[in-house]
Amino acid sequence: MESGPGEGGVALAIPPLRPSEKFHLFVSYSSVDATWTHGLIGRLEADLAGLKVCLHERDFTPGRNVLENMAECIQQSQKVLLVLSQDFVQSRWCLLEADLSLFGSCLERKPVIPVLLRPCRVPLHLSHLTYLEAADSHFYRKVVQLLLMPNHRLARSLPAWRPAASLYSGKSLLTLNCVNRDSLPSWKVGTFSTLGVPDPLKEVLEDPEVYKRAVGILNGVRSPRSCLRYLGCRVTLAVFLFLVALALLSLPLIMGLLENTPARRFFLISANMFFCPLFFVLGVNTLCWFRRFSKKTMQELVLRVGEANLLLAPHSLLMGCDTMNKLHFVYVLLGDCRRVFLEAAEGEALFREALLRFSCSYACCVAHAYFPACDEAHRARGRRLLELGLCFCQFVSLQLQTRQGREVNPV
Repeated sequence: MESGPGEGGVALAIPPLRPSEKFHLFVSYSSVDATWTHGLIGRLEADLAGLKVCLHERDFTPGRNVLENMAECIQQSQKVLLVLSQDFVQSRWCLLEADLSLFGSCLERKPVIPVLLRPCRVPLHLSHLTYLEAADSHFYRKVVQLLLMPNHRLARSLPAWRPAASLYSGKSLLTLNCVNRDSLPSWKVGTFSTLGVPDPLKEVLEDPEVYKRAVGILNGVRSPRSCLRYLGCRVTLAVFLFLVALALLSLPLIMGLLENTPARRFFLISANMFFCPLFFVLGVNTLCWFRRFSKKTMQELVLRVGEANLLLAPHSLLMGCDTMNKLHFVYVLLGDCRRVFLEAAEGEALFREALLRFSCSYACCVAHAYFPACDEAHRARGRRLLELGLCFCQFVSLQLQTRQGREVNPV
């Protein structure tokens, strides 16, 4: 086991706090990792005399809003330590703390020390940080060295920041999950956070109001209130309708069809031929309700995404969704494609209509790097090509050709 830094008898001096600072270190972690984190903090406080560490369960002001507590404590700390694990990634509060800490580091050059406790899928807005590994035999010594170093010298000693990749048309910037994804029923439409612009988008979208309005359009899609949203209700109602249909089939036998008058027999047979298929079709439709609802909801979401893209397109940003709880943001240069539309009569209106109808599916194609087939002659006519796919005007042209072909040759 690695020896403590202060075991040689030499007292280790930590940087003094400035008047605006209350803590040397703010620690953000998941409650699942509390035992490991408390052990690390306890060892640090024992080895570093005077070290003041902010832990939410110990130092947050009771009765205050959680967001206010987090923001204030991060701003009052010299450094921020993130204990990364899959539980951390899945915790909304931990991710919000990470966002606030990175926001503080951008404004005040506050150092952020990420520690990888267990392998996990690090969120995109944290992926530019290179982390310390808890499994490293020299991990504790490295953490102490970083804590002892003044902030103005720490920029050179922190794990290297991964340089942001240069922007290019067709670059996927962010995949955003809804805030309630873990507890989201299959029938419910996700809600997306509008607290602030995510870090990967700030390079192209500086105005938070544009982002808030664009995402707010999607949050306006309502989930169904029908009892059929529950599988048990659908199955129960469908079984009942099927039983009614079967009962109608046996109704003539029960009522003694041969013993009745011709007029009554005609009435019973006619009613049976009408109501029996009707209840059977109603039962099938009840079981298929969720499929129809999902298709209808996705169509509404696609239209809402198109409306949002009218706000985002001037910033070379497009949004796409292929599920009810996930958004894709891509950087796309649309200037040349817009000029192609302007060559036609009412070109501006056509460009807006194309954004409304096709920008969602196009953004998904860019995010997944999967485009519909396009012949080389058509590809060569494009004004500006993406490196691995079609530009927006080419995509719209291909979609219109495909739809016209389906109308001429229906299956």
